[in-house]
Amino acid sequence: MTCRERAGQVRDRAAEFSADQITAIGTGGKRYAKAFIEDTGYPFQVLLDEDGEAADVIGTGTMSLGTILRPKAVLAGVKSLAGGNRQKNLGRRPTQLGATLVIGPGDKILYEDYEDHPGDHADLDDVIARLAK
Repeated sequence: MTCRERAGQVRDRAAEFSADQITAIGTGGKRYAKAFIEDTGYPFQVLLDEDGEAADVIGTGTMSLGTILRPKAVLAGVKSLAGGNRQKNLGRRPTQLGATLVIGPGDKILYEDYEDHPGDHADLDDVIARLAK
């Protein structure tokens, strides 16, 4: 559900990005991704990582029960729910944590932020500033 929240935040600031600057990588199948795009109004490209290869390459973590029950994670979930975000379907890897990367020419990583718990998103102002460079 916090993925939906982040998609809404990016969507709401879409004017600050060009279409070729943003790609989301989803953990579900095609039907899940289509519903996600329709539900959130996400305007950018979404690629699928159904078997987790991209997640393995960039080194994202996964959640345990302890991760989900951390106070920061619980608070992020409550805020996301209060904002109207609901988890409709689980992807193939529901315990997958996210990451935000800005990759420049020559596949150089210009910015990276890995989630420690659900809702631990990168600061969007920092991401936008890095994209502007």
